[in-house]
Amino acid sequence: MIAVLLLVGCVFAGAAHAADPGPTADWPYTEGAPGGGRYSPLTDIHTGNVHRLEVVWTYRHGDYRKGPFPYQINKGTAQESTPLVVDGRLLLTTPSNRVIALDPETGRELWTFDPEIDLSRMYANMIINRGIAYWTSPSSQRPSCRQRVFLATLDMRLIALDAATGVPCGDFGEAGTVDLLDGLVPVADTWEINVTSPPTVVGDVVIVGSSIADTIRPEEPPGDVRAFDAHSGRLLWTFHTIPHPGEAGYETWESGAARRTGAVNVWSTITADLERGWIFLPVSTPSPDFYGGDRPGANLFSDSVVAIEAATGRRLWHFQTVHHDLWDYDLAAPPNLVRIRREEREIDAVAQVTKSGFVFVLDRESGTPLFPVEERPVPASDIPSERAWPTQPVPVRPPPLVPQRLTEADLYAPTPKHWEACRKKLASLRNEGLFTPPSEGGSLLYPFTAGGANWSGAGYDPARGWLFVPVNNLAHVIHLTKLSASNASQSQAKPMRGGLRGLWFAITGRGTGHRYWLSPIRGRTLFEHDGIPCNAPPWGMLVAVDLNAGEIRWSVPTSSRGTGLGGLNFGPPLVTAGGLVFHAGTTELMLRAHNAATGAVIATFELPAGLHAGPITYKLRPDGKQFLVIAPGGHVGVGSKLGDYVIGYALPD
Repeated sequence: MIAVLLLVGCVFAGAAHAADPGPTADWPYTEGAPGGGRYSPLTDIHTGNVHRLEVVWTYRHGDYRKGPFPYQINKGTAQESTPLVVDGRLLLTTPSNRVIALDPETGRELWTFDPEIDLSRMYANMIINRGIAYWTSPSSQRPSCRQRVFLATLDMRLIALDAATGVPCGDFGEAGTVDLLDGLVPVADTWEINVTSPPTVVGDVVIVGSSIADTIRPEEPPGDVRAFDAHSGRLLWTFHTIPHPGEAGYETWESGAARRTGAVNVWSTITADLERGWIFLPVSTPSPDFYGGDRPGANLFSDSVVAIEAATGRRLWHFQTVHHDLWDYDLAAPPNLVRIRREEREIDAVAQVTKSGFVFVLDRESGTPLFPVEERPVPASDIPSERAWPTQPVPVRPPPLVPQRLTEADLYAPTPKHWEACRKKLASLRNEGLFTPPSEGGSLLYPFTAGGANWSGAGYDPARGWLFVPVNNLAHVIHLTKLSASNASQSQAKPMRGGLRGLWFAITGRGTGHRYWLSPIRGRTLFEHDGIPCNAPPWGMLVAVDLNAGEIRWSVPTSSRGTGLGGLNFGPPLVTAGGLVFHAGTTELMLRAHNAATGAVIATFELPAGLHAGPITYKLRPDGKQFLVIAPGGHVGVGSKLGDYVIGYALPD
């Protein structure tokens, strides 16, 4: 199904050869296809010639910065945007939310659009954008803006641009813009809510989620998912990820807790089944992340895959991957729409990779697990006001992609001093494996809050039925700090403004409305000694999962570095019918081409900056070249080298 969606005007042909130039293919979605997977059917570049790729064009957009002290992260840039190639244009966004159109075969600039977001203000994460969506009006009578680019900005605007010129579409919203803050309550301070991922378009419906600073205070903005008319910008429906009274799931927020919390947002990419007209939401955690004493219950629809009818917003089914989340194990990765082979039939399914390292494989029609999922007992909290959920869902297959328990035998020992320091630290912590609750004395959270799998998601090869998942393998130490009763009684809607005042709140927790506080300085720290992790490497891997068998086929390190945080990776893969998986994502300035069958690295390409945006590939004409394009721009949060590059590769003539 995914291969069919990617083909543009041609029939899929197997391996390319001289008499048959093979298919052409665009890259019309950030995830490659509406249902994800980052897969291309192109085969001109393959395992036998990938090492011959050479740079054929380079474009520089000039948009990167580290950010001033003490806000290097919040005011620095991260290039995570995967370009699109559709209707003869390569379209990409920069960290500051500018949109640029290039000629896909030469890299020549066609037009640019700048939404002029305020770069002097604070944002919840950093200066970032993960991409845009493309839509074509069914009306051939429209004189302009028939092909539209939809941009959702950090400062909460949904903008429609004419794909041919980059000019805002005047009939959409107000002069081309819809204010996404309209109708959202409560929003005490707009810096706490942004949009970082691309909208999703199904038919004439544009769906938008949000990114929320979910550790600042309990009563954060709600994570409502909203849909707008692609023609006019009119609001069509709102799905309450925190249910309102009378809605399904409200009872899972005990004692009216749904009215005293926030977030449960969808900050990752929403994927779609265009044939069914459905979307699949990867939903985040409630606020605050690590203390749930004020939100008792299972807390639907947090940490859930939710299937929604795109035209109406009607919920079809849901599957919760973590009950009453205390670990920030939100669904950061886009769901993948896949097909599972069972005996003589194929089943449409959804594969959701998670921060905990689990892969949940669900029937696409019903949400029923296709491999057994057990509700297993987990440790209880020792915080008097906290009631951790007694069980958590654990899939029997596939096996976890990363370890989930750390013992003395698993400690890293580059030197005896390092091993001993880590041993003493481990002995001082509460450590009962996955789902050990946060505590005042310190708890080991393994895998750490960045995964397992994170926003990088997974690639999918429909021919093999394999997922290719970048994962991290590190641990966090979580310390909760109890705050005074007077602090807890203060208004939970108190603004957390930027500047020194906001920094003071963040350090002390005063004025936040918390009863237990996760201090940014001591509350969440890496389990390490002298900057070197305490668990043994590799600290980042690329893992191949056979979804038909529910087995791991191979796992390889994502970096050749053996010290520091080498291998920690944030960057999507690219999978091709040429037998290749391209991946980067680390601080090591290297793009690797893996053999999809074995994981072996068969070619490497040096990078001018960190690559955390997804590589793409396309071929516009049957007699043209297959291009590989990357956008290495670095990442202030990961710590990779910053830059402003878009680079096109092709095989030599």
